[in-house]
Amino acid sequence: MIRRTLFAMSFALLCLTLIATIVPAADEGGVADGGTRKGKSSTAEREALLATQPAWLRPPTTQASEQAATRPSPHTRPAATPGVRPVAAIQHVLVVSIDGLRPDLLLLADAPNARKLMARGCYSMWAQTTPQSITLPSHVSMLTGMTPNRHGILWNSDIPLQYPLYPGVPTLFEAAKRYGYTVAAVAGKDKFDVFDRRGVLDWRWIPNSGTVKTPAVVGPAVRIIKDHKPDVMLVHFPSVDTVGHSLGWGTPEQIKAIEEADKSLGELVTALDDADLAKSTLLIVSADHGGATKGHGADDARSRHIPWIAVGPGLRKGYDLTREPKLNVKTEDTFATACWALGIPPLVANLDGTPVKAIIAPKTEELLQPAKVKVPTEW
Repeated sequence: MIRRTLFAMSFALLCLTLIATIVPAADEGGVADGGTRKGKSSTAEREALLATQPAWLRPPTTQASEQAATRPSPHTRPAATPGVRPVAAIQHVLVVSIDGLRPDLLLLADAPNARKLMARGCYSMWAQTTPQSITLPSHVSMLTGMTPNRHGILWNSDIPLQYPLYPGVPTLFEAAKRYGYTVAAVAGKDKFDVFDRRGVLDWRWIPNSGTVKTPAVVGPAVRIIKDHKPDVMLVHFPSVDTVGHSLGWGTPEQIKAIEEADKSLGELVTALDDADLAKSTLLIVSADHGGATKGHGADDARSRHIPWIAVGPGLRKGYDLTREPKLNVKTEDTFATACWALGIPPLVANLDGTPVKAIIAPKTEELLQPAKVKVPTEW
């Protein structure tokens, strides 16, 4: 009798373990179906949701004070004059991040706009994101040139904090602002408030709560491009990641989401043309991570590989950057390349990212600055 009871208990425990294993994990924001959270969570709801997150995904328990949270960025002063741009024609930078886009799935999808950009510029389908391979730490690395352990954004929750917390190093927006450039950000997840430090963004569109679909992002982005022509801009498309969490990476539904993101990418390119910015813009298209099954995570090759495409005046055309024997593009290189292109020297010593200088065509004398003038030696 005792043996039967023990066997039954063991069998029940095994079943519970299997159920816990196969139940889909909540998406990055804590919403199991990848949908949009409506309204702000109560304190009790936030605490309950936080308790379900792994420790490394949770925001720090010591939150910033209200005074610190509302203080203007210390990284935008003193004002400075940018150095020499390596390609004189490049006066703007637009970074487009397609959340959760795995390179092989981009190539599998019907994505004519991405393919046109690859033909017009440089690309790598073997670029790598951070080892953590999750949205917020990886995007902050993309826009600071620093690994998560150095920029300090190690969590990935969009659960509202009492007071916001910001990266511990200058972002691309802050660096550009110091050097007199105008900056804008349009994103599909509310967690991108991490970049909206007081006095930094000139124009922004970030949802107040949860996640929106990619088409909702495109309209505000196009309006900002046409109406304001910002010098530096981030546009974030969320839906490829959302579908991956709800239905799986590589599913027909996610391929369709990639194709919809490509259509939205085409709308941004058209907006640049309409605003007469295409001939003066460095456009970088990339992602924060890939994924597999219904998730993504640390040191998974399917999560770490991301696409990286650069298009602009004076750049090589149709050039696969893997032809460069010593070049392995990293997400931190996006920040470094953007700053280098705009003549912004590093504001922090020993950046983890480096400019991808191989994007410049060997023969662009009419676009390059005079040879006697050098790019800032810090790069």
